[in-house]
Amino acid sequence: MRRSAPAAAVLVLLAALAAELPAPAAPPESRSRPRVVRTRIPFGQERRHQMARYSARHYGKARWRLRRPRVIVLHYTGGSSWRSAWNHFASNAPARGELPGVCAHFIVGQRGTIRSVVSLRIRCRHAIGLNHVSVGVEMVQAAGRGSHWAARRILRRRKQARAALALVAWLQDKLGVRTRNVIGHAMANGSPYFKDLQGWRNDHVDWRRREVRIFRQRLRRAA
Repeated sequence: MRRSAPAAAVLVLLAALAAELPAPAAPPESRSRPRVVRTRIPFGQERRHQMARYSARHYGKARWRLRRPRVIVLHYTGGSSWRSAWNHFASNAPARGELPGVCAHFIVGQRGTIRSVVSLRIRCRHAIGLNHVSVGVEMVQAAGRGSHWAARRILRRRKQARAALALVAWLQDKLGVRTRNVIGHAMANGSPYFKDLQGWRNDHVDWRRREVRIFRQRLRRAA
């Protein structure tokens, strides 16, 4: 059936307008999960109960599950191997006279191997005042000449730095953590999410603001 002249003109006009419109934007790509080796420490029912009791004392609610983390805390091990850090976490030795022992969710080795040490669904005792709202990322590095020196060694170690950045970027996408809430252990007391009912404060100096600023800049460039 032949179209009328006005209808044909309308179709021509619509086709011309469509050609001028920009193509619809593609949905933003989520950052891919880096390769992670699962090397979990023992974290059974007893340790979970210890974490719940710790949480009751310090945060007001007896919980061991980690829900909606808002902060990613950077650490370095103070030792020279991932195995020594893993053994320390696995030992569940009291810290400051309380159980459970300390741990972090991930350990990043100097050659770039990322190890998942504790499930993201479990609270780890890695930063006073933030364990109920944060994920801990340990990087293998001896303290050496001090905190600035140690963190800069990590930043200059290409494989380890790239792995740590890839891991943190993926965690940010997965958990919805803003870059301003990627902090060093030395910055924990100043976090808006900090809370400790016992009046405890962090005294660690790993990852000070100067080096964290560099880490954040690299995260933004990667994005």
